[in-house]
Amino acid sequence: MNLVFASGVLVPNHLAGLEYFRGAAAAFPGAIFPVVPPTETIANRAAVLAEKIDKAFPAGDIHVIAHSMGGLDTRCLLSSDLRGLRSSGRIKSLSTISTPHRGSPIADLLVSKDPGGHAVRAFAYQMLTHALDELKIRLEALGELTTGSAVKFNATHPDAPGVKYFSYAGVGVESLVLKPAVDYIEFVAPTAADRPNDGVVSVTSATWGRFMGPTWAADHFSELGYQLNTPPFHSRFDHLAGLRAMVANATK
Repeated sequence: MNLVFASGVLVPNHLAGLEYFRGAAAAFPGAIFPVVPPTETIANRAAVLAEKIDKAFPAGDIHVIAHSMGGLDTRCLLSSDLRGLRSSGRIKSLSTISTPHRGSPIADLLVSKDPGGHAVRAFAYQMLTHALDELKIRLEALGELTTGSAVKFNATHPDAPGVKYFSYAGVGVESLVLKPAVDYIEFVAPTAADRPNDGVVSVTSATWGRFMGPTWAADHFSELGYQLNTPPFHSRFDHLAGLRAMVANATK
């Protein structure tokens, strides 16, 4: 079984030598965890991802587990048939975790560079820009994660025939830095159904293909096994159990 774990951008994988998917390399021997340019476009990230998948797994069925922006990278890879990974039928499934398939209000807020308006908006903007600065994440990296960009992306990147698409989502907050983001997404949600979120992506936006409920009791960081409150930064959420269930579902 050829497993690929595709990473996003909004987690501290570059801090203190932390893995992006904490503990997954040991839990899934033989899987690959391709490193892609963190602040590049989806198209450029997808090209690097495709090259690394093709090199690692020249034959055999491939299943991709993707978090956040990594899901968009993989959808781009499949739609564009990069390295022939779609037409060859090698990639059998894509399972996404809190991928902003329909964009993120947080990206809308931060890319706008306009903290004006309601106090909730101003507070969220101030807290989140500070957090991104601490994590050394550039705002430009969020440009393709806005709701407007998602509409264009979805229109030009149809699903690949023969590939199974599954989606998962988290709801909650463990890392206190995400509390203003959770509140902001709930505040701007157009309907009650759009309120549940993980501090970056709503459940509605995370839904693509077949949604595999129930939602995880996790925020955007704890979906990967992390909390940013205190060392050693391990989340209470059993993310490895979640990942094992995802792999079992994709490969059955």
